[in-house]
Amino acid sequence: MVLLRHISVALTAAVTAVGAALFVAVNLLYKRRVWTPEDYYVFKEEEEEQRERQVLVLGLDGAGKSSVLQGLSGAASCKRRCKPTRGFNFIRLHTPACQLDFLEIGGGEDLRVYWADFLRRTHILVYVVDSSDRSRLPVAKDELHRLLRVDTQLPVVILGNKQDKPNAVSVPELRDALSLGSVADQRKLFLLSLQLGSVGATAACSLQSLQDLLLKLA
Repeated sequence: MVLLRHISVALTAAVTAVGAALFVAVNLLYKRRVWTPEDYYVFKEEEEEQRERQVLVLGLDGAGKSSVLQGLSGAASCKRRCKPTRGFNFIRLHTPACQLDFLEIGGGEDLRVYWADFLRRTHILVYVVDSSDRSRLPVAKDELHRLLRVDTQLPVVILGNKQDKPNAVSVPELRDALSLGSVADQRKLFLLSLQLGSVGATAACSLQSLQDLLLKLA
C-alpha cells in the first residue's frame, strides 16, 4: 500500500509538472495575446502595408517608360533624358496602402516576344505610348492587343505620353488609333495622358493621377 501511495504521488507530481510546463510554454509563445479593437486595426494596417503589387510597364522603345518610372520614384527630374532600356528596369514605390514594384521591360523588337511571359505574376499592366510618334501607332496597337488577348482579366492603364509635343495626337484620336473601342466593356482599361516634358506642376499632376489610379487598382 505504501508503495502504491508513493507511485500515485509520483504520477500526480509528473502530471502537474507536465501541465505547468505546457502552461509556461503557451504563455511564452503567445505572451498574453489579448486582442483589443485597437490592436485589430493596427494589425490590419500593418498587414496592408506589407502587401506587394507587381506593376508591369511595357511599350515600344522610345515611348518614355523609363521617364515615367523616374518621375514616379522622384529620384530625378522628369526632364532628364533617359537612355533606352536594353533589358529590364526596376523601381519600388512605398505607399501607406501597399508596396508597388514596377518592372519595365525594354520595347525593342527583340524583347517584345518575351512580354507575355511576364503577365502571369503581374497585378497591373501599364502600357506607355508615344503620342507624337504617329507612324508607329499601328505597331503599338498590335502589341497592345496581343497582350490583351493573353490575359483577359488583367487591369490595364494606357499612358498617352508626350502630350506636350506639338505633333502629338489627342486622347480621343489615340483611343481610336489603338482600337480601344473594341475592348470588352467589363474589362478594367484606362487611358491617361502624360506631359512629362512640361513644366513641373503639370508633370507632377499627371504623375499623381497615375499613382492614385494604380493604388485604387491595387
